[in-house]
Amino acid sequence: MEPILGTERYERLTELRAAVRRYEERYGKLEGMVDLTKARSAMKSRQRRYDQLVEEFDRVRRQKESMESEIDRIEQWIEFCLESIIEKAKEDHAEGWSPTAVLGYRLWAVGKDGLHGVKMRWPGPVLEATCLSRGGDSEIPHTDGRCGRLGCGVYASKTVEPLYREFDVSRIGDVALGLVALTGKVVEHDDGYRGAVATVVALGASLGDRLLLTSDSKCIEAVFEQPAPWIVKERRVETETERLLEMEAFVTSEARRAGQWTLETNSE
Repeated sequence: MEPILGTERYERLTELRAAVRRYEERYGKLEGMVDLTKARSAMKSRQRRYDQLVEEFDRVRRQKESMESEIDRIEQWIEFCLESIIEKAKEDHAEGWSPTAVLGYRLWAVGKDGLHGVKMRWPGPVLEATCLSRGGDSEIPHTDGRCGRLGCGVYASKTVEPLYREFDVSRIGDVALGLVALTGKVVEHDDGYRGAVATVVALGASLGDRLLLTSDSKCIEAVFEQPAPWIVKERRVETETERLLEMEAFVTSEARRAGQWTLETNSE
């Protein structure tokens, strides 16, 4: 039997009952005992009901814990199924959220007001993709064809050579070649990637016969804001071919260094 009023009150009542019995042994029946008897009877009936409720509560608690365990197992199974569906979709559409940045190459035209990509002037060394068809959302770059054949996202090439060939750098004039880190959702293609966010981590930029090669983030940011003051103070490189080769050698070496650093970090 579990005391309803707690151990301290139960012990106090036990002491008082023992004291009443001693007084009855000493003086005979005491006044007020009829009411006390009724109270004790009412107490016993409620104590029995209380004990029944405790048993029911224990039974319900065990059922509750069992049900919680079943719900947890079902939720784990649902989580596994949903993750499997998502991974299958990513695999089918060559899509992935990489735990490390995906590296690629970009080419810009160097203008007086900054560096210009194919469609726009970059506002800085970090560019977040938007979709001209559907605006911005968490699914950029899209993979369901809603954007047309090419699709949205910030593009980057797996190698430098296709960039030089496709954009005819001799016709563009002053150019910048950069190593970019793609983060967020990244979609892989045969020759390159489309990413949600691109950050320039190494840059080679030419202006006239001057050549700037840097991986300093502050310098890269300054070049995107106003290229001329930063490039013209760099060393001279006589021919366009030499400048392009040096830019390519620099950004590809930075890519190898970044890749090696990532491998070493992941192996620790």
